[in-house]
Amino acid sequence: MQETAKEYLESQLFVPDAFARKGGIWPLRLGRNIAKPCYQAGPMVLEYYNMHFITEGKVEFTFGNEQIVLAKGDVFAMFPGLTFRYRLAPSETALQMTWVSFDGAQAPDLFDAVGFSKQSPYLRGVLSKELEATLRQLFLPQPYDLKRHNELVSMIYRMFGLMLSADDTEKRMIGKENWIPKSVAFMDTYYMEGITVQDVADYVAVHRAYFSKVFSEQMGLSPVHYLQRLRMEKAAELLLSHFMISEVSLLLGYSDSYAFTHAFSKYYGIPPGTWRETCKDAGIERKSST
Repeated sequence: MQETAKEYLESQLFVPDAFARKGGIWPLRLGRNIAKPCYQAGPMVLEYYNMHFITEGKVEFTFGNEQIVLAKGDVFAMFPGLTFRYRLAPSETALQMTWVSFDGAQAPDLFDAVGFSKQSPYLRGVLSKELEATLRQLFLPQPYDLKRHNELVSMIYRMFGLMLSADDTEKRMIGKENWIPKSVAFMDTYYMEGITVQDVADYVAVHRAYFSKVFSEQMGLSPVHYLQRLRMEKAAELLLSHFMISEVSLLLGYSDSYAFTHAFSKYYGIPPGTWRETCKDAGIERKSST
């Protein structure tokens, strides 16, 4: 650590390249310090997101017209474009903090997920042993290359994961406004793997009958028909890409070609082979008419 007039400080700066900026978040600065009796910082306005974890002592954090004293185990956040200041608060132990600065498209969503807001940019009692260990790993003496970048991004995501309590996760699962989009995302991702409505209901932890009822009301079609539509639209795409019917059947998770042909014929009104030939003929006709 280097010594300044107001603290003992260790800091690392990172410049994101084109690869880093394609990600959801990227690190910009890491730091940790031991404060001296005259320690204070700000007022300051950042252009990125920041979290300060208090690992020892106490700090007085000012945001807007509010002041609050935070202690070991707490964390405060700084949002881009807002003014903040902080300084040493009376304590029997020296103030020590570790901070992480980062940016990216997912940064505001991550702040929101753990409970930071511009009106209340702090959390109490989040610094678990696992989170402390992760903070220490940030300062391993390694060059900032692609490997280290990926490690740092992974650790920042892990920090947010550790700050999310089981209660927070459970609250986000309650209510159809939460589990309906989760069920849609699950089906959109795994419809080609033979999933059933029961699998989807299990994923969002909702009784199957109730899930089907509410899904139908909210989406305008049943989950069975939603899965069917996904599979049949994909089937049409694959058939026009010259896949064999048996291959399409396997790709979409059907038990055999007969089961796929039956489902396709029921949905489109004609067997898949006939449908493909009809589309080909229609395509030739459109080309020849231009």
